[in-house]
Amino acid sequence: MLTVSKECVFDAAHVLTNHIGQCKNLHGHTYRLIVEVAKSSESTDMVIDFTDLKRVMQGVILDRFDHAFIYDERSASESEIAAVITKHNMKSVGLPFRSTAENLARYFYQQLAAHVNVRSIKLYETPASCATYSQDR
Repeated sequence: MLTVSKECVFDAAHVLTNHIGQCKNLHGHTYRLIVEVAKSSESTDMVIDFTDLKRVMQGVILDRFDHAFIYDERSASESEIAAVITKHNMKSVGLPFRSTAENLARYFYQQLAAHVNVRSIKLYETPASCATYSQDR
């Protein structure tokens, strides 16, 4: 099996409501996303053109999430923050789950899988902390 990886970086804010630690406060991250794409057949010498993979990542992830407030639509307090942000013409992305690195990695995998043969997603919240998501095949 051949694989290639493409990395991108985006900035976003979030809050983890009811978290015991510091992440209960509104804060931001410079996320680093690494997408690994696979090809099971070795009939060609290229898994995917890196430009094509970058275009997919841009359209599916970056355009939507870069410089946005990511929030859990089920949380009244996070939805209230999002309403203020939206009122002031700022970007927010509501999701039906908490915006942990683990959940975002799974979500990004699912979103990208509709466009490319994703093998794994690695999402760094900080330079030393990341979540990885892949599915058994």
